[in-house]
Amino acid sequence: MAQGRRETLKQAAEQQRQLKDEHGDDYDAVMAQQWAQSGSTRSVQTYRAAMARNAGIGGGLHDIDLPERILTADETVYDVAVGGQSDDTFPLLIVTDRRVLVTKDLPWKRWKIQREVPAAQIAGAELEARLLSGRIRVRLHQGKDISFRVNERTRSAAVAALLQHLADGGAPPL
Repeated sequence: MAQGRRETLKQAAEQQRQLKDEHGDDYDAVMAQQWAQSGSTRSVQTYRAAMARNAGIGGGLHDIDLPERILTADETVYDVAVGGQSDDTFPLLIVTDRRVLVTKDLPWKRWKIQREVPAAQIAGAELEARLLSGRIRVRLHQGKDISFRVNERTRSAAVAALLQHLADGGAPPL
């Protein structure tokens, strides 16, 4: 049995080396894309693809089971913003075809939804710059706005722009 595992690891290492040789600097993006496509449901595939765009942000996320825990199998994830570190984890703002939600990995309840609103309630969004960080403000037609602290501004600005685009009646991303 140990020999079988050792051989499997050798084969995996060889495949990794071949991919690195073939794709060079694009290796990480290729691996992320392959990982995204290996999902079993639409929510898993689209969540992984969205998180691949956040490579390097929010190190230490343990989100392998997130889609199964908080998304429906046929839900489409448009994009994800990774929040600033809070209590040894990074909260996420997830934009789907049905809703916008804020979730956080908590030790006693994995990936607890802290706030969610239906997509139809979104009136707009913007990234507010702060001295060292930023904040995505999601404006709602009714109720209190969602305020989500972020450290990485480029990806966060893209998520805010997507929310504004969708609120303006724009077509969802492909």
